[in-house]
Amino acid sequence: MYKLAKIEHYRCDQPAGKWGLTTYVWVPEGWTAETLQQFVDAAVKSYLNTEAEFKKLAPVSPPGYGASITTATPDTMTVGELKAEHEAKTKAHKEYTDMVQKARHQFAWHLKEVSGGAVRQFWEKEPDMIAEANWGHNHGTTIEHSETNFKDYPPVNPDEESF
Repeated sequence: MYKLAKIEHYRCDQPAGKWGLTTYVWVPEGWTAETLQQFVDAAVKSYLNTEAEFKKLAPVSPPGYGASITTATPDTMTVGELKAEHEAKTKAHKEYTDMVQKARHQFAWHLKEVSGGAVRQFWEKEPDMIAEANWGHNHGTTIEHSETNFKDYPPVNPDEESF
């Protein structure tokens, strides 16, 4: 079983973003707030370390479709050496693109990774129940569907509706 957890993001000891940013994830039922905090701290560290490592890299150009001869290729180079050179360029480019991909993952991905998969991202858990509200053919009728947005939780004043 899982329970919903909310992570509030801060920068410079103030809510991140204009009014604060949150991440919702599912954590194992037995987790405490302290357990979650340990994994959140580890995920922040993972995220920032990944970004720092990525910034150290210089962009690596794609190697092309295969070994090729250019005007800069020495006449003494063998076909085997050309293929080995292309293979090395292909490997370097693959490592670079893998790092680019890892550096562009969201915080929740890092949290899931450092938890060994114990944390599930919000959309990875199916709802326990599903129902349908069928409004029929009420065209022209104003219906407030109460669509849930992340910024809705928690509501400022759940007893008041804003129009």
